[in-house]
Amino acid sequence: MKDNTQSCSEQEQIRAVPWLLASNVLSNFFCIWTFGGSIFLLFLNELGLAKGQIGMLLSLFPFCGLLALGFAPMAAHLGRKRVFILCSGLRNFVMALLLLLPLIITAAGSRVALFFLFAVIIVFALLRAISETASCPWAQEYVPNRLRGRLGGIGTVLSTIGACIAIWLAGQAIGHWTGLTPFMVLIAAGCVLGFLSVVFMVKVPGGEPCIESETTNAHRANMIKALKDKNFVAFLAGSGCMIFGSIIFASFLPLYIKDHMGVPSATIVMLDSVALPGAALSGILSGWVADRFGSRPVLMPAMALFVLIPLGWLLLPQQTPHAVAWCAALYILSGVASSGIGIGSSRLLSNGVIPLQRNTAYWAIQYAWSGAIGGLAVLLTGAMLTVCGGWKTRVGAMTLDGFSLLFLLALALLAAGWCFFGRVRPDDQYTTRIVAKQLMKSVVPHRLIYSFSFK
Repeated sequence: MKDNTQSCSEQEQIRAVPWLLASNVLSNFFCIWTFGGSIFLLFLNELGLAKGQIGMLLSLFPFCGLLALGFAPMAAHLGRKRVFILCSGLRNFVMALLLLLPLIITAAGSRVALFFLFAVIIVFALLRAISETASCPWAQEYVPNRLRGRLGGIGTVLSTIGACIAIWLAGQAIGHWTGLTPFMVLIAAGCVLGFLSVVFMVKVPGGEPCIESETTNAHRANMIKALKDKNFVAFLAGSGCMIFGSIIFASFLPLYIKDHMGVPSATIVMLDSVALPGAALSGILSGWVADRFGSRPVLMPAMALFVLIPLGWLLLPQQTPHAVAWCAALYILSGVASSGIGIGSSRLLSNGVIPLQRNTAYWAIQYAWSGAIGGLAVLLTGAMLTVCGGWKTRVGAMTLDGFSLLFLLALALLAAGWCFFGRVRPDDQYTTRIVAKQLMKSVVPHRLIYSFSFK
């Protein structure tokens, strides 16, 4: 089956850019105020959930990505745009059911409220997985390849501005109200903006139903062929290590900053906004470099920087003066690295790794793999923190505990991801080394290069 029987013209793609960017900004509000980031983690902590329960709940989001393995052909047959809009719209209404939690706690108790919370998140995670199974290959269709990096950079800047506003408002709400009230307000507002973001996607072209159908056996055969693609497997290994490593040290980081460093919850929420300016500046530069020189010259340096982030958290003393300033510095570096990794890896995947004509099987494997890895990472993190809850020792001037083990494991995994990404074929004629050499020639005086080359 040809997955894109009606591809979009570049003129249609460019006309849809304003709608796409607006949708991404509003969707960012929805994610920040509901299930994504530190706000949701603080919300679960306010409900009294243990770290193991939080880890189990958070793992539902990525684990549901395994649905992509079987649902991807159906999404192509029904129409990826139609599936995305329907499921994304429904998930906003499902998330809004969390507004009933205070009433359920009062009327039936916390145990019933916990079951209700898990039920809502399961349904929401299923709808989210189905919609993203359709949206990933659809995005490969409606974004022009030659502008993919720059549009990613522009999108990062606009999303950063929106995220700064969203986080500032969330910090004000959490600082002004107590208990569950600020989280209820944020969830309600986020669901409204999330629904508007889905409405804007109606204007984006592509995602039409495929005329030809693909049998289950044919889809399975195409997935086997995709797994024999060594370039694709190398990307999967790199992205798997990167996802596992980043989740291990970042998923419970707000609780580490709150419990071990004594930073208030409202300040922790505001720390998320500190990373965003770095991400915006990095996004502009990364998008321009990626479209001009290729994806890997962006991806590899960003991964190298990201490897240093968990090392920074490990070496940062828990009882240190100016803790907020040190945390902010690490958040900024993390934003710079994450933006470069996001733009470089997504462009490399769409422009060089996954063939557009056979993308259903590739995207199904990629999304399911990311979900499985992400789910395992969250479960492992919650389990390790539960088991090592009372363990603490000193090595010289350093205090080691369960979080320290997570930082060390993240460091090893991110370094392995950097190595695997280095095995993926460049999507342009330029490699990272070639670009670095050209940059050195333009910055370092030629006489200095000449003197070093003959010594």
